Amino acid sequence: MNISKFVGIAAAWVVVFAGIAPAAAPSWKISVAAGSVDRSNLPIRAVVAVPEAAADRPVRIKLADGSQVDGQLVAPGLLEKPAAAPAGHVVRDIVFVLPKLPAGTSIDVVAELAESAESSAAQPRLAWKEEGGGIDLLLAGKPVLRYEMPVYDDSTEENRVKTYKPFHHVLDPVTGIRLTKGDGGQFTHHRGIFFGYSKIAHGPEKKTSSDCWHCAGKARQQHRELLGQEAGGIEGRQRVAIDWIGSDAAKVLGETRELEAIPVPGGTIIEFSSRLEADGPVFLAGDPQHAGVHFRAPQEVHDLTPGETYYLRPGVKAKPGEFRNWPEDKTYVNAPWHAASFVVGGQRYTVLRVNRPANPGEARMSERDYARFGSYFEYDLAPGRPLEVGYRWWVQPGELSIDEAARIAADYQTPAKVVVR
Repeated sequence: MNISKFVGIAAAWVVVFAGIAPAAAPSWKISVAAGSVDRSNLPIRAVVAVPEAAADRPVRIKLADGSQVDGQLVAPGLLEKPAAAPAGHVVRDIVFVLPKLPAGTSIDVVAELAESAESSAAQPRLAWKEEGGGIDLLLAGKPVLRYEMPVYDDSTEENRVKTYKPFHHVLDPVTGIRLTKGDGGQFTHHRGIFFGYSKIAHGPEKKTSSDCWHCAGKARQQHRELLGQEAGGIEGRQRVAIDWIGSDAAKVLGETRELEAIPVPGGTIIEFSSRLEADGPVFLAGDPQHAGVHFRAPQEVHDLTPGETYYLRPGVKAKPGEFRNWPEDKTYVNAPWHAASFVVGGQRYTVLRVNRPANPGEARMSERDYARFGSYFEYDLAPGRPLEVGYRWWVQPGELSIDEAARIAADYQTPAKVVVR
């Protein structure tokens, strides 16, 4: 596992723990209580303090029956706020996946750092590779996530459109089918998992208007810097800096965006986190079809299979053609989750989107038959008052049951109780 620099550690959302203390030996006793949610084959996080020299070692998780599962040390996530580590130590999350932890049960495990010799010899399951103007996250050598970071080029209108927005593609590492749309096609500005606003008011008295959704005129989003990457046996994580440029060609917002992918049996969990910061007053607005964090399936879904797309919502499996959108339906707000099931490459896939409870409201929801779906909310930014958002995406081949969607969503929204001794 390679840990590059990470900056801007912020708000915690996953773990309850008993404090950070250095281990006398490189091991920890960890208690995990499932609570009311079945946590089987979902990631668990435990916050620990690790000797600086051991911060890149693999971890073994020993279960009570004597069996083991792999673990991984990762830097705190973008929206976490961990306590300070003791001298000579750094804060890390131990991430691992328990094959079985039913609701109402608990388990005690021991996490042990591998020897440094094992660390250098081990071949990580996940790895990042830069290629062709982007960076791929490889799972056993096959891409599961790709960050497209084009260099902005306004020499022609065609080049400008191709390069005005960085975004992440999602892929099926088994079949190689790409599950998201790039540039071109119907609504070229819809690309992968993406974030934007069509109505941004900024400048003196907020009288300047910019569109960083369609990226109209000089407005755009521009990759600035790769802030860090990690990859190992459990997850791959990437943090990038993106500048939002306004219609006046000046920077309006600075975004720190983080995506992590955790492949587990049956599918892939993708956690999306973002922090938007402004140097002056900025008001974000738009509508559910032209603002917020969204997923867009490939152009093929629009062209060939829109009649096979349907949505899941809490307690509801909608029929194809039954879509809900605000403001046509003004009751469709603050949905804890919804999922699109669509057909691409002759294969059905289902993608679940889960709202982080701490996200600002009112979240206004959007769904389309070509599997572009998400939500947005209005927000006032000011220096020292950033916007922080988080979402979980679950991606799997085939259909997803309502009960399983609710379980995966609940795991994100009400995490397991984790105590480190």
